[in-house]
Amino acid sequence: MEESDPVPETILEEAEEATRQLLPAKSRERYEKVFSEFNDWKEERGVMTINEEVLLSHFLNLKKRYAISSMWSKYSMLKTAVKVYKNIDIGKYSKLMAYLKNQSRGYRPKKAEVLERTHVEEFLTRACDKEYLMIKVALIMGVSGACRCCELTNLKISDVEDKGAYLIVSIPDTKTGVSRKFTILEEGFSINTVEKCRKYMSLRPKKLSIERFFLRYAKQKCTSQPVGINTLSKVPSIVASFLNLANAEAYTGHCMRRISTTLLANGGANLTTIKRHGGWRSSAIAETYIEDSVSNKLDISRKIQGSPGTSRSLLETSIVPTTTIRSGTDNNYKLLINGHEVKYDKTKNEMSINVNVNVNINNK
Repeated sequence: MEESDPVPETILEEAEEATRQLLPAKSRERYEKVFSEFNDWKEERGVMTINEEVLLSHFLNLKKRYAISSMWSKYSMLKTAVKVYKNIDIGKYSKLMAYLKNQSRGYRPKKAEVLERTHVEEFLTRACDKEYLMIKVALIMGVSGACRCCELTNLKISDVEDKGAYLIVSIPDTKTGVSRKFTILEEGFSINTVEKCRKYMSLRPKKLSIERFFLRYAKQKCTSQPVGINTLSKVPSIVASFLNLANAEAYTGHCMRRISTTLLANGGANLTTIKRHGGWRSSAIAETYIEDSVSNKLDISRKIQGSPGTSRSLLETSIVPTTTIRSGTDNNYKLLINGHEVKYDKTKNEMSINVNVNVNINNK
């Protein structure tokens, strides 16, 4: 058998660079770090191969230093990196998956606190623009579009289009790679949110080369300094502090995204709508918002308990046309329909009935 021709060094380097680009661009360094740590651990143990037993031992050691949430994160990144660099699918290792799931039992992840609609409206109404205008606009944008802090940070003035009665905001670059748009209405959150955004945009310095939407706000005007992600991530905490809410620091930047999706789920939105609004590819996260929705839980309780507002109560009060003649004469009849007495006057060709019917209509 003839030996294959050696591959030039430049081709190998280009192939390696192309392989690296298979990892997510924004978090490539984190993936490579996890993969490098795994390789270092193997080298210390004198292990050359990658199989299920090796990975079980690796994650058993990780358990001594990390919480299960971090272990799942490392598993996800390592699975992708090993697939890219070694062409091995560790997702097929059933024992490893079972081990991680077993370690997850009883674990409850910490979630950002969620502001309620009344909190948002109270802050937008009470807080003065002189000091809080930028915070107000960031809150309006974040809640209206279920925005991540990085999306608000990278938002450009050209991404906001004024349509008169509403604004259209475009988020072209997202974490999941799914671009999306959302609107801001004049009547949102008990104030004219469009005018509030217009007021902030009108305070931008003239002939500013920076395209970033959020600029530092001080002394009732915007400066040329862009607002960083750390400042935007503190917006919910600032709102909570203003309203004197307990544990204000627990209202993290992710809070705005959770507020938006929670309000949408409580409004009766279905899974598809929530996925599109948040830009999720997977249904798993969107399903948790529907599952935790207060309106959804109330609807379930009504269906189980037969409370007003369910189809069950409506069926019980409906009239089925099963008729029996109770008594009558040549010109007058009395009939019984579902236990309700009906009087019919043949001479007048009129029918009368006394029935109390409760009809509950759920707007969804």
